Amino acid sequence: MHRAALVLIVAALVALPVPAVSQVALVFPYGIASGDVRDSSAVLWTRASKAAPVTLEVSIDPAFGSMAFTRTVVPSADRDMTVKIVAGGLAPGKRHFYRFRMGSAFSERGTFATPPSEQTPANLSLAYSACSDWTHVDGAPALTFGLLDAVAAEGPDLFVHLGDTIYADSSLMRTPATTLEGYREKYRESRRIREFRTLLAGVPIVATTDDHEVENDFDIETVDGALFARGIRAFHEYMPLYDHPTGRRYRSFRWGRDVEMFVLDGRSYRSRQVSKTPVCDNPPGSRIPDLAPTAPAAIRAAFAPVVPQMRLPVPPGCIDALFDPNRTLLGHAQKRWLMEGLARSTATWKLVFSQTPIQEFFAMPYDRWEGYAAERAEILGFIVRSNIKNVVWLSSDTHATLVNDVRLSTFTPPFATTGMKEVVAGPIAATLYSESVASMAGRVTVPFLAAFLTTPIPQGGVGLSCAVLDRYAYAKVDVDSAARTIRITPKDASGRPLCRAPVVITAAP
Repeated sequence: MHRAALVLIVAALVALPVPAVSQVALVFPYGIASGDVRDSSAVLWTRASKAAPVTLEVSIDPAFGSMAFTRTVVPSADRDMTVKIVAGGLAPGKRHFYRFRMGSAFSERGTFATPPSEQTPANLSLAYSACSDWTHVDGAPALTFGLLDAVAAEGPDLFVHLGDTIYADSSLMRTPATTLEGYREKYRESRRIREFRTLLAGVPIVATTDDHEVENDFDIETVDGALFARGIRAFHEYMPLYDHPTGRRYRSFRWGRDVEMFVLDGRSYRSRQVSKTPVCDNPPGSRIPDLAPTAPAAIRAAFAPVVPQMRLPVPPGCIDALFDPNRTLLGHAQKRWLMEGLARSTATWKLVFSQTPIQEFFAMPYDRWEGYAAERAEILGFIVRSNIKNVVWLSSDTHATLVNDVRLSTFTPPFATTGMKEVVAGPIAATLYSESVASMAGRVTVPFLAAFLTTPIPQGGVGLSCAVLDRYAYAKVDVDSAARTIRITPKDASGRPLCRAPVVITAAP
């Protein structure tokens, strides 16, 4: 849909009579949301104030003169009064409007667009980011969320939240959330953020989990199973995503002929991080993992004046552990699903949404793809050998903006690029990467690291085209069907571009 037409529709929606704020707040106190939109369906969400019948109404008419879908359910305390309904039988490529009703009380009105059918050429505009710490201190949000207003102002077709949708273990809290009620309260806290409620009502979300929905840096080998189950249950209750019968959260979406999106779950199946074992401790027995075990000796020597640990050799066995082929980030089933899905896809663009970056930048590699190096090499090698064209990686988690080529390896043979790009964007509101680096290795390390990231490879750096370590950020993605291009523009919390130029890629034939 043309942007000008969308503006007119939204303006008409806003001009309609609005339910009394007090009525909405009493009956539907945590707003509404849409998500996981497909060409004929969408998942719609709210939370009711009591266990009374709630009716969902969906229409292509902003005044709800006729209905495309209705359903009545009764919320229950077992799901914390949340209501999540899959609305089916919708028209492809159409803007829809929805609301919930309890008796004579209506929720606010929301809107979403269904994607066109798979045979239809179509543009796509989306935004993505991750890592949102909604924690309130003394009754008010501790951090600011103006970035979400900037996202809403873009008028995207979708917003992809790439995990850490809450911080159940926020440092701003006295104690982490560990009970089901504690996790639920973190989601209710998120819905008390005006900017997030506004975004959810006007833009459908594709949400997935990372670690802070449960606890920091967890893996499935070491996490307490009951804790994991409680954290994931609360996520499913409060996020408008389709509940797969197996419970999995990795899934794919088509947007017309030109785009297929693959949303990964890089946390729920992963092996134990090497940094949780003593094999990479440096010095041995210190319980301090080596900060850059895979960095070449010359780079370690360059950092040694500001990071004394770099004077020490990498502990024996550390590299072998990182490259152990028996370790996994995705798990066998999800890895097979991704590779087969990419090979089978008929879409021009294959967008892979990964919670953690797949590009190499060496500093503290354990929690991202570099920490699972054999599986990383297997997946990238498969894409290259299978000649799968126009794969783009869109990632977050690092709390920085990073733009680079995805290489099989940067400093060791085969020194090969894969032909793929990755744009890392975020956070929405959380501790910035520059602050994390300063706390681990000293503030003087931050400019050294920034220089290393952006220095060209022949001169000893990683060669990023953009590295911004100290800004809240999101990325805007625009697919132009006719021009066969994708444009990715990282932006700050005010909606201003962060890099000198957007990433623009023209599709290979």
